[in-house]
Amino acid sequence: MQATASIEYEDCGRRFRLYDYANDILSSVSGRNQNWMDTDGTASGIGEPTIIGSGLVDAGHWWRVDGDVVEDTEGPLTFIPVSKGPSRGLAHIRLWFRDDVHNSVGGSSCRNGQKTNPDTGEPYCPAIGRIRHIGSLFDTSNDPTGGLPITANSEVAGLAGGFGWVLHLDDGPPRNLKIDQVEVDSSTPLVVAIPYPQGTSFTITAHGAWCTPSPTLSCTEQFSATDSVAHVRYSQGNKYFYDTETSLLYVRIIQFPQGYTGDNVYSNTAMWHLWDLDTPNANPWDPRIWALDRFSFNGITLPKYVYGNFLEIAADCVEDAVISGHCASTPSYVESQVCPSGYMQVSYDKCCVSFGSSDCYESTAPQSTSPTESPTFGANPNLVLNPGFEDASNGLANWYANDGTVEIDVAEKHSGARSVLSKDRSQTWMGPQQTMTGRLEANKRYRVSCWAKVKNVGSTTLGLTLRIEDDNGPHWRGLSRKTINNNSWTFVEGEIFVDVTGTLSAIYFFSEGPAAEVEYWVDDFSAVLVP
Repeated sequence: MQATASIEYEDCGRRFRLYDYANDILSSVSGRNQNWMDTDGTASGIGEPTIIGSGLVDAGHWWRVDGDVVEDTEGPLTFIPVSKGPSRGLAHIRLWFRDDVHNSVGGSSCRNGQKTNPDTGEPYCPAIGRIRHIGSLFDTSNDPTGGLPITANSEVAGLAGGFGWVLHLDDGPPRNLKIDQVEVDSSTPLVVAIPYPQGTSFTITAHGAWCTPSPTLSCTEQFSATDSVAHVRYSQGNKYFYDTETSLLYVRIIQFPQGYTGDNVYSNTAMWHLWDLDTPNANPWDPRIWALDRFSFNGITLPKYVYGNFLEIAADCVEDAVISGHCASTPSYVESQVCPSGYMQVSYDKCCVSFGSSDCYESTAPQSTSPTESPTFGANPNLVLNPGFEDASNGLANWYANDGTVEIDVAEKHSGARSVLSKDRSQTWMGPQQTMTGRLEANKRYRVSCWAKVKNVGSTTLGLTLRIEDDNGPHWRGLSRKTINNNSWTFVEGEIFVDVTGTLSAIYFFSEGPAAEVEYWVDDFSAVLVP
């Protein structure tokens, strides 16, 4: 990944040209994966945050995802406005499914220099599969190439935040697939789908590198099954779903720390969660400040992959009698229905009434949990007072700003007659707060939630946090931040364990996350004891 900001051109025009190492007319893996985050649109001239991707023809519609993409055929490049989708970003992964194939890279296949064998005319780096965006907009009737070629050099870079990527291998579904070198921001979800024959069972495990387990650090995380694609997309990244109607396995790919798969950042024992680029490193023997490796310069921060950790998908299918490492059969592909009734797919991440329409479907996290998620809570009450700011005499009763300003807004609300607007914020942690002392108890777990919507930017991330004060002083426990937008209300929820040493003297509940000066609304808070 690469990014720029505040680019100026002096005494020259704005022209782009991909330069190939061998000056060869045939494209390469790196050429098709070419990407660039133009964070303010000054490099491309678009004038807004833009993702620059490859424009090579044999990448198919991997980067040409909708009619808003600006194509530079001379580059060849594509310019993809970030604002045209709900949570657009970039992602990078490496696929590893056959040692003999991948270990040939740089030798008998996918090497620098000539791309074809001069004696046979055959390519040194042929396609052995394809990966494309999910949805009928990218089927072979719309994209005859079938998507981005997968080769022995099986690195993939592409657009995240959409309905997902679907992988097809010519030799059939892989019985053991490792995914590593992951680079993806948690605010731009990446879901990968793979067709598997009916009756296949799965063991999906995340592995930390050079890890020693302890009460506060775990080294492996085994994923559990859930009941829908939505529950995978909005999960903490440790769920999978096999759709018997389409024969597709869905997994969310997240970036997790190099040396562990669970920590005690949000709990008193090691627990998997959705890490973001600002999550602190919980390994006391590791000098790195952040849990995830990152590259930061001049206000730009990008995820950075590390070596050693990986996600493993083990599929218990009947093995092919001729080609080892692959399932004996590949189910006929059935396209996933990514849009609800009345809408059509207009991009890799968007459903609207028609092409060019502003009447588009707004996806939110499912409000009900899957059977494999946390248990239901019966009659346990909501412990937040005046949770929807509906107190008739004082809408802000029991609420106050931990800094900045909070005010009642009757024009915007998720439910009822009002919500609260948080503004005049000079720090990310500023927002509405409620004192929970006497209602939340020490060393117990609570499911907390709210609905949120951002006001003055396209999207941002928001989390919920408890400030806990005990004999050791104050400490903070919170949820991984969720992406919220300015088009619709987003449900933010998760569990927090109130870990206390000695006596719990005070506890406070507040929302936080958006950058300074970003204003946002929140409504319908909840904090419920988990039995």
